[in-house]
Amino acid sequence: MRKTRVLFTASGSHIGGATMAMLHLMLGLTSHSIEPVLLSTIPRREYLRLYQRLKEKKVEISLSKFYFKSLSYWVWLFFSSLKVIKKYNIDIVHCHGTKEALVVGLAAKLLKRKLVYTVEGDPNLEISISPHSYGLLDKLLLKFSWNIGLKLADKIVGCSNWMADHLKKYGFRAAGIPNPIDYERFSSITAQGLNIVCIARFEKAKNIETLIIAASEILKKKTDVKLVIVGGGSQEKELVALAGKLSILDNVEFQGFRPDVEKILEDGAVFVLPSIYEPFGMVAAEALASGLPIIVSRVGGLREIVREGLNGFSFNPRDWHELSRKILLLLEDKKLREEMKNKARESAKEFSPENIALKYLRVYRDVLCRN
Repeated sequence: MRKTRVLFTASGSHIGGATMAMLHLMLGLTSHSIEPVLLSTIPRREYLRLYQRLKEKKVEISLSKFYFKSLSYWVWLFFSSLKVIKKYNIDIVHCHGTKEALVVGLAAKLLKRKLVYTVEGDPNLEISISPHSYGLLDKLLLKFSWNIGLKLADKIVGCSNWMADHLKKYGFRAAGIPNPIDYERFSSITAQGLNIVCIARFEKAKNIETLIIAASEILKKKTDVKLVIVGGGSQEKELVALAGKLSILDNVEFQGFRPDVEKILEDGAVFVLPSIYEPFGMVAAEALASGLPIIVSRVGGLREIVREGLNGFSFNPRDWHELSRKILLLLEDKKLREEMKNKARESAKEFSPENIALKYLRVYRDVLCRN
């Protein structure tokens, strides 16, 4: 009896957190009765290592021969999905993006294949938080894709219990399964620095200004502390100006996107993610795997990652007083920090590819049993 074949798709030139989660899932699925197949455009150099690991795990990868821009990518994806579904006799198509659920979902339905859709975020919420980050056409496409993609799916999965519960507002039932992380990669790190680390896009949803204000309070007591913020984005000038206004620019380091975030985590003492909206928060789980205690805002899926007082702390979004107190507690109490390091790494095992793959195995079996 052959294994169940599941198709995933990715744009190798732009791999965000949602796509990374699915690539990690494929690493775990190969340990079970699943044959993942990846349809992708040519990956950028920084992703080659992960693609090579997938090949070593015997994942079948079908790569495009060309690079594509915007509309041409979606046209290529639709017709290539049809071709790959037939070629590999795919049983299930697994989508993880809003537009992808529409484009690849239509290909799956045309060929009468089962469609699993992992929802990584609500575009309506994201647009409302940062309306100026989207053009009118993109807003319309996202909302249209969101509505149709959810209706096409045979099974919907939220990337956290919060996301699954949120989907009830739209009238859809979903299972809650957290995103997997590359546990092997991040657990090999020995975090032993003194920095406050934040890895997040410089966008409104990440609420980085609250962290910068909290840092200005911390620096009144600990002048040797450094805040390292990595991610890049549209708010960079605004955030740099805020740090300058608070006279802490010498102690704050802004960096753009980096594929080697483990090097940043190695120099950390505590990891902070102050988002006002976070469906899951994969980077917080990665920080835990590296042995860093985390401090995260009490929103979305972040509440499902932190174990209060054991692997870190949570705080009310935008409450920089509470945030600064909890960061100071960890910076000043080395014993507490060391105790949390071990618990952090242990708690992150929950998000390993193998553990998350077991949860998806049940989803696949359930969807294949339906008529």
